[in-house]
Amino acid sequence: MLKNFLLICLVVWLLQGCKTIDLRQRSQTNTTQQVSLGSVGLDKDFILQEEFNNAALPNYTAPLKISVKLMPFNKQAYKAFNKAEALQSATVRVNYIDSVKNKPRYIKLQIADKVAMIDALNDTNNRSVKNYLGHNAHTNIITSISWALGQSDIDAVMNADAVFLVEKGLKTYVLQLYKGGAKTQVIPFNRGVVFGYKGSNCCWQENNRRQINIVDLVSEFSHCPNKTYRSSKRAKKKTKLF
Repeated sequence: MLKNFLLICLVVWLLQGCKTIDLRQRSQTNTTQQVSLGSVGLDKDFILQEEFNNAALPNYTAPLKISVKLMPFNKQAYKAFNKAEALQSATVRVNYIDSVKNKPRYIKLQIADKVAMIDALNDTNNRSVKNYLGHNAHTNIITSISWALGQSDIDAVMNADAVFLVEKGLKTYVLQLYKGGAKTQVIPFNRGVVFGYKGSNCCWQENNRRQINIVDLVSEFSHCPNKTYRSSKRAKKKTKLF
């Protein structure tokens, strides 16, 4: 009985201490890699490995609107940042002191236009990516990241009227900033340190032409909408029953 209790405590400790960081009640997975917003891949199987297996970079021919939040560092986020900063190319100085009230800040980016992302994934330009997603139900699409930047870049992002994810060059994503309706600045992701991410899973449905499409993106612990499924094969089987 005591052994079972200790085993349960160990599992709970591992889940809470090694896998995620808490960002205002919304958990993100720690990473030491330069994970790209909009990319496709899988979490590593072993719980102690805080990494992401990149699998594909979809083509985003149209810009994707991004929402931006300025977040204060806490102990967990700062610890995750230090691990990532040591292994990534960018050098970002963060002066975090737990006893000081005013904490340094980082940026949380999130895909704001989910419909545009879904349209892009269903487009013929992403046929191979869509096929991969259809055959790998546990694959994530990175829809949110935690990103530490220098103060001048933070100011530029926060002062922009609009921020978009755009594809620049061959399968390279950057942030395009707008001010007063005009493009002002491009910020590549490798100019900062990515230390957390949140992935979304596909929900599938068969249309009236017997085509299987992505119709929604949901978080790991959320359910797909009614009559849509995480498995593309199950979506086809279920539709055939009616």
